[in-house]
Amino acid sequence: MHTQTISLQVTNLPRFVKPCPRCKHAYYENSGSFRVNANGKRLDIWLICRCEHCKTIWNLSVCERVDRTAIAAECLSGYFANDISLILRHVFDPMFLNRNRAVLDWEGIELHASGDIPPEGTAAQIFVTSMYLLALPAGRVIATLLDVSLSRIKRMHEQGALMFSGDLRRTKAGDAFSFSLADGWQR
Repeated sequence: MHTQTISLQVTNLPRFVKPCPRCKHAYYENSGSFRVNANGKRLDIWLICRCEHCKTIWNLSVCERVDRTAIAAECLSGYFANDISLILRHVFDPMFLNRNRAVLDWEGIELHASGDIPPEGTAAQIFVTSMYLLALPAGRVIATLLDVSLSRIKRMHEQGALMFSGDLRRTKAGDAFSFSLADGWQR
């Protein structure tokens, strides 16, 4: 049996589902910018989002009234430089989302996979990893990796061509999961 590890990368800045109080549009776009405000030795840091329609600002709190020495130097420079990896780290952090009552638009998230699925028909154990906690159904991620529909994934699972421990619709991808493809599997 062939073993393969596939790493998932998020290729876009996800947007947030929140009705705008001004125009009632359903989504806020991630601006890709932090706002750092200093008050003496204390810092406030926010991730700036804007309504897609009217550009009303929504600031998501990263930290408030924190002593600047409590923040690692490389993180602080990342906030000033609007480091995309730092933005993604916060955006996929469940505590950050809960604290700000923010909900990600999971449908709009674009993933890129590093690694190859073995050729059709080859038995394989596939390990899928991500730097972030992805609240996407594992079945949807598998469908994307195999370039087939979700209904085809369900049929493959029912026929025994795809083995996955858990419910393909309810089990979240998280930061790692695995599945197996049986010998002779077909798209």
